[in-house]
Amino acid sequence: MSQVNLTVAVKDSHLDRIPEVIQKLQSVGMKVEESLSPMGIVIGSCEQAQVEVLRHVEGVAGVEPQGQYQLAPPNADIQ
Repeated sequence: MSQVNLTVAVKDSHLDRIPEVIQKLQSVGMKVEESLSPMGIVIGSCEQAQVEVLRHVEGVAGVEPQGQYQLAPPNADIQ
């Protein structure tokens, strides 16, 4: 299976319990890489099949895959 990088938004009502939300995310397969607690954001990755499970974790407001961007080399023709 393929790994997907994610940004998870924590509900305002759970901002004071972010460590608990992180534990729940980890228990269903998310590898947490960073927590931006004051903003209610958790950054990490998981298997593609687990994304929907993360959306149903108590305290999660939303789950967004992180976009991938590929810049052309500086000497490339303008598209």
